[in-house]
Amino acid sequence: MRLPTGTSEYNAKLDTHVTTWTINPGDDDSNEAQPGERPLWANMQWLNSGGDGYDPHATTFGAIATKIPSKPSLKKSCDKCWKKPDQDGTPYAACASCKVSRYCSRDCQTSHWKEHKPLCRVRVQHAQAQLKEAPDFRAEGTFVSQTALRKWYYDNVDIVDYAIVQLLQLYKGDANSLWRTHAVLFSLKGGKEGTDVAADDLDFSDASATSFTDLARPDRLELNLPFLQLVGAGKRIILIFIPNRTHDLMLIDSHDLPEESEWAAMEQDNMWRMHIRMRDMAREMVARDSV
Repeated sequence: MRLPTGTSEYNAKLDTHVTTWTINPGDDDSNEAQPGERPLWANMQWLNSGGDGYDPHATTFGAIATKIPSKPSLKKSCDKCWKKPDQDGTPYAACASCKVSRYCSRDCQTSHWKEHKPLCRVRVQHAQAQLKEAPDFRAEGTFVSQTALRKWYYDNVDIVDYAIVQLLQLYKGDANSLWRTHAVLFSLKGGKEGTDVAADDLDFSDASATSFTDLARPDRLELNLPFLQLVGAGKRIILIFIPNRTHDLMLIDSHDLPEESEWAAMEQDNMWRMHIRMRDMAREMVARDSV
């Protein structure tokens, strides 16, 4: 039996590559079941036949399911000393005003206030302005709050990290990567028109790296370098999340650099979009092997 083959296309309207594929049980014995047994989904061949602007790539459901390791929801590091909390434990206390910046101690929060105050004010004003305009966003489509976008980011930090490595070319090493000059833009989709969209309703659509110079252009997002530096550019990785192509609802945040020990283990993956988009489905299929 041979299942349907996907079609290869580039969707200009969405400005995104569409991952195309073929499911192929294969003509060899790699997935041949013994008498009384059934073939394993984990061994089923998956052919990314059109793929993301790269050459065709053969893999399996099992390989896709395990390519990107799961991580617990992100616990942000201290904004003052950059100490990282236990990712399986409790997050650090948040700033009472913006509820975003985190601090490992009262001393760190107090000593960081002068530096944090301008960004804190911008965050609070931006969130309040969006909430005020929420009815207009719902009338024109969907409303996605900063809180919902940030929760999606934290809960999906595994695929966020994976995309960052590829787009900013962190696999080339710190000195040769793009994190000092580029941000990563994540396009998210989901939710019903006329509603407030929760984090669980959002899905990854695409991601791209954009230079700080391009971000400042009037025909792009008009994010100038001084503002990006306020967020953390030059010290941390800059991330931008845009829901349902609505730039006025974007979330701008900073992300910790990898630990020194993590750089050497990074590798290039030309099929990273496919691995992100197909991971959940592959895991669902592989889970059937144990039922």
